[in-house]
Amino acid sequence: MPSMPSGPRATAAVRAARRRNAVVFGCVVAAWLALDVATKAAAEGLERGTLAGSLVPGVVDVRLVHNTGGAWGLFGDMTVALGVLSLAVCAAVAAYLFVLAPASPVGAAVGLGLVFAGGVGNALDRFFRGYVVDFIDPAFIDFPVFNMADIGVTCGIVVFVAALAVQARRAA
Repeated sequence: MPSMPSGPRATAAVRAARRRNAVVFGCVVAAWLALDVATKAAAEGLERGTLAGSLVPGVVDVRLVHNTGGAWGLFGDMTVALGVLSLAVCAAVAAYLFVLAPASPVGAAVGLGLVFAGGVGNALDRFFRGYVVDFIDPAFIDFPVFNMADIGVTCGIVVFVAALAVQARRAA
């Protein structure tokens, strides 16, 4: 990353980066959260526990599961506590991006937007349904059923770390 100017120019550059990141973050959150909510609504029309079809035959199946715990069924029946934890992580993500590191690269805003949207999507399920709607079932491996929010969190972390790595490499 090029060196930041000092003085008033630095403040203007940080404000511009913060505005850019706010727009990118907001767009990513809105789009991914809408995708998550829409796919979960569609999945809720399926019969729970039965194979409803294949997105990619032999690779990805569709199977509705109501998850009251976390990943891999950890912390079963701790739905409200996990929802609160999700919102706390979302608050930390926003604080990092807009307060602690406002001049973060745009890739960081994309990655953190995905994490935020995924956290909010699953928290909404936990608070309003009492469970998380999972429906993407990897057919080729013994792996838990998941949803678009989970994909957002996982991919968002990867994008965020990659953006920071690129930034560090440019600064070196």
